[in-house]
Amino acid sequence: MSIVGSWKLTMQTPFGVQTPTLVINEDNSGQLEGSNGAAPLEELAVDGSTASFSADIPTPMGKFKVSFKAEADGDALTGSFKTMMGSTDFTGVRI
Repeated sequence: MSIVGSWKLTMQTPFGVQTPTLVINEDNSGQLEGSNGAAPLEELAVDGSTASFSADIPTPMGKFKVSFKAEADGDALTGSFKTMMGSTDFTGVRI
């Protein structure tokens, strides 16, 4: 199944558990929207059920570049995100 669509992510971060919305459009654009605002997806590469991208995520301490890798399996999403503090897994569900 395609990874294109809207997803509610669950991410453990230094700022606590975050639940941003990830949107991946058919035209290889998208955004990640959380409690501190939205960030357009950069370097988005979609291949069927997988995607990789980065985003400048707004946080209480400013924007941070975060890189993502994700894979859809039906209405479930798994993946990892990488920051300057290392790599962490995340999950998501299609909305």
